[in-house]
Amino acid sequence: MRSFHLSVFVLLIMSSTVSAQTPGAQNPTALPPAPPILSKALCGAGTFLISLSGTSVGREAFDVKCREDGYSATAQTSINFPGAAIDVQSQIDVNKNAIPTSFSSKGKMATTTVDQKIEFKNGKATITTENGSQEMLYQDGASFIMSNVPYLFMFIVARYDVSRSGPQEIALFPNITITVERTARDAVQPVGTTAGPTPTSFDRYTLKLGPTTSVIWADMRGRVAMISVPLQKFVSVREEYSDFVEPLHAALASLIKSLKPDYSVPASALFTAEEVKIKVKGYVLAGTLLIPKTGAPPFPVVVTVTGSGQQTRDEPLPFLNLSEFKPFRQIAEHLASRGIAVLRVDDRGVGDSTGIETLEQATTFDFADDVRAQVAYLRTRRELDPKRIAIMGHSEGGIIAPLVASSDPQIAAIVLLAGTAKRGDEVLLYQMNRAIDLNMALTDEEKIKERAKNQKIIRTVLDGGDTSNLPTIFHYKWTKVFLSYDPLATIKKVRQPIFIIQGGLDRQVTADQAGMLAKAAEEAGNTQVMVRIFPDLNHLLLPAKTGEGSEYSTLEVTSLGDELLRTIGDWLLFKLQRSEPAAPKR
Repeated sequence: MRSFHLSVFVLLIMSSTVSAQTPGAQNPTALPPAPPILSKALCGAGTFLISLSGTSVGREAFDVKCREDGYSATAQTSINFPGAAIDVQSQIDVNKNAIPTSFSSKGKMATTTVDQKIEFKNGKATITTENGSQEMLYQDGASFIMSNVPYLFMFIVARYDVSRSGPQEIALFPNITITVERTARDAVQPVGTTAGPTPTSFDRYTLKLGPTTSVIWADMRGRVAMISVPLQKFVSVREEYSDFVEPLHAALASLIKSLKPDYSVPASALFTAEEVKIKVKGYVLAGTLLIPKTGAPPFPVVVTVTGSGQQTRDEPLPFLNLSEFKPFRQIAEHLASRGIAVLRVDDRGVGDSTGIETLEQATTFDFADDVRAQVAYLRTRRELDPKRIAIMGHSEGGIIAPLVASSDPQIAAIVLLAGTAKRGDEVLLYQMNRAIDLNMALTDEEKIKERAKNQKIIRTVLDGGDTSNLPTIFHYKWTKVFLSYDPLATIKKVRQPIFIIQGGLDRQVTADQAGMLAKAAEEAGNTQVMVRIFPDLNHLLLPAKTGEGSEYSTLEVTSLGDELLRTIGDWLLFKLQRSEPAAPKR
C-alpha cells in the first residue's frame, strides 16, 4: 500500500529510463542557449488540440496574462476520453517564479462534478467548495497540475533553469517530485513540405512523473508548442504547430524505443522469457512468462500481483534513487533460476496492457478477476502444472492473493508481502495521520484538528457523501471499496499454505498486521501458516532507518536482499514440490 497522495495524472505509462541523447540530437552539455519559458512570451491566448492514438479527442482554449506580480491563466478544457469525458473551466495564478498561489476549477471530470478553489500558502492548501473549506498540508513551493489539463504543464517546464544543464527536480503538489530535463533541440519540417534550408527548431524537454515520461517541445520564443506522452500516443499540440506532430515524434523515435523496458533475458540465463498477451473482458494484459530451462515439465508457476495504483510488471517506483528498483523482476528471475516458472504482468491500463477506460470503476475485486484470468491462462500451458500454481502479492496484492485463493481450491499456495490485515479505513487513516504526527511545525491542538478532518474525510466516503471537495483519490469507486474491505474475513477462508512476509520498519502496513493475518487463518483451521518478519526492512522490503515513506528518496540499498529472496524461494520450492510422478513428455 502506497502512502496517501493526490492522484494528479491519469495517463500512466510504464516506468522508464530516458536516454538523454538521440541520433541527430546534440549532446545536452553542448546544446545552444534556450530562451527562458518563464518570460513575457508565456503570455497570450492559444489552443491545444488534443489527440489519443492519432484520433482527435478534444481541445483546450487557454489565455495567459502577464501581471506585475506573476501570471494568471484561464482555460476551457473539453476532452472526450473513452468512458472519461472532461469539460472543465479553470484558472491558475502563479507568482514570478511560476509557483502557484491559487487554482480554481468548475465543470465535470468523468462522472464527478468539480467546483472548487485552492489557495496555496506556506505549505498549507485551503480547498473551498460550496460545502465549505478544509485544509491540506503540502510541500511549500510545489507546482500544481490536474489530470489531463495540458496548459498547467507550461508552468512546470517554466521553472526549468535553462542556464543549467541536466535533470532538475521540481516539487509537485502535494508531496511528490517531477524531474525535468532539456535534452535536445529538434529541427524539423512540417508535414507536407520538403526539406529546406530553414527547418523550424524546437527545444525538447523530458518530464518524469512517477512511471510516466512526458515530452514537451518549446518553440524558439519559449512558448510550449506540444506536450506528448509518447507510449500512450497522447498529444496536446498548439494549433499553429499541428503540422509538426509527426515530424517531432519522428525525431523522438529512438527515445520512444528507449522508453520501453527490456524484459528479455541473456541467452546464458537458466530460464527463457516469453512475452504473453492475456485477453480479459474486452482488454488485454501484457506480461512476461519466465520458464526454467532445466528440470522436468510441467513446472510449478507463480503469479505476481502488484500493490495499489497501476504499476508495470516489475513494480518499479518513481524515485530517482530507486530507478533500478524492480522487486518482481528480481523475485521472478530468482525463482525461475531455481525451477519455478513466473508470470508477471502490467496492470490493466498501463505499460503494454490495455483497459485504461475501465479504471474509473475498477476495484480490488476487479483486479482479483485479472489475476484469475492469468491463472486460467497458465492452466492452458502444457509445460506448466495446473495443480502447482501459487500467487504472490505485495501490499494490495496481499489482499488480492487471498481473494483468489479462497475462491479457487486448486491454487497451491499464496505468499503475502506486506499485506494488510486491518480494514482499509483504518489503514488509510493511519497513513494520513502519520504525516500529521510527524509534522513538528504543528501544535498539539492543530494536530487534533487535522486528525478530526481526516476522520471526517473517511466517514464521508464510507457514507456515500459529497466528495467533490476532496482530493481525486476519494472520487473513485476503488477507494470506497478498499475502505470498507476486511482482509481477515477472507484470510479465514483460505485453506492453502500461506507465507506472510513483513518488514519490521513498515510504516505503511504496520508489522503487527502479519500476526493478525496468521492468527485469523490459524483460528479458522489452517495449519500451514508461516510468518517471517525482517526487522530492518520497510514497506518496499528494503533496508531502512525509519521506514517512513519520506525516506524512500534517500534509500541507499535499492534491490531486494539475498536472504529475502532465498527465504521466498525455499518456502515455495517446498510447498510446490511435485506430489505425484511427472506426466510423460508429450
